[in-house]
Amino acid sequence: MFSFKKNNLEKIKSFIRNSEEIEIEKADKEKLIKMIRPTVGIKTKASDDKNLKVGKSKIGGKPDLPKDFEWPRANNIPMLFCAQYNLSELKRFDKENILPNKGFFYIFLSLDDKWKEFNGVNQEFKFIYSESENLIRTEFPEDLEENQSFKTALIEYFEFYTIPDDQNYKFFELNKKYDDLYFYFYQPTKEFITEELYQDSDNMHQILGYDRSIQSSVVYDFASKELGLYGVDGSEYKKRWNDILELSKTFELLLQLDCYDSNSDLTKFGGSGTYYFGLSKIDLENKNFNDIKMSFQMT
Repeated sequence: MFSFKKNNLEKIKSFIRNSEEIEIEKADKEKLIKMIRPTVGIKTKASDDKNLKVGKSKIGGKPDLPKDFEWPRANNIPMLFCAQYNLSELKRFDKENILPNKGFFYIFLSLDDKWKEFNGVNQEFKFIYSESENLIRTEFPEDLEENQSFKTALIEYFEFYTIPDDQNYKFFELNKKYDDLYFYFYQPTKEFITEELYQDSDNMHQILGYDRSIQSSVVYDFASKELGLYGVDGSEYKKRWNDILELSKTFELLLQLDCYDSNSDLTKFGGSGTYYFGLSKIDLENKNFNDIKMSFQMT
């Protein structure tokens, strides 16, 4: 098992309160401390299916599925299996008891018909929650092309914490107050969390918490998808910004899948991109995973 350090939340709070790098008022430091969210961190390790028990959390390899599972297809072509997450393995790191205590998340993605890659634009996908724990290691469909599977990487979970993306609406008021909140708070705090506390984790995988977006906060992408505005031209987006902003406040991040993880080869179709999966706060509260939104961001 990967190890994790104890009392990490207190270390983060202490850093914000006491570091000379955080150049904001004491009262605002406390406001920001209240924003810190428990997050399920994910570390990966290159592995092989033959070394993993059925039902272990993993990226790639052959999926462990219920016997009667129907493989997802897009335009009658098999989707690519990307990852499975055993919720019973991560429940002790779900500090707010948000997710079901057992069951599995599965991610299947389609390839762009023309470019044969992941791109996130009108891309069909299946994010599946299954309560079944009676699983078998499932062979790939016969019509899945040989190179359309991925190396196996073991997933293990750890205690992690996140702060809102620097362009998240929760920072709007403080951004008005400080001429460079990114420099005075966001950058040093983010670096402390990712580099000082978790030096052995260099990926963007996570479950719950705030999105670690490559571009702007993905809650805006989720809202844009809901409004049919994802990928529209800039003028239309700007015209509907207030609608997007208000709707974005109703969404939460559920999971991030990093294609650029060196322990997997998702990068062969996803490049340096990260997939973000989210849902409404109401659906998350009710543990309803039937209306998942997806966003894909790249550097």
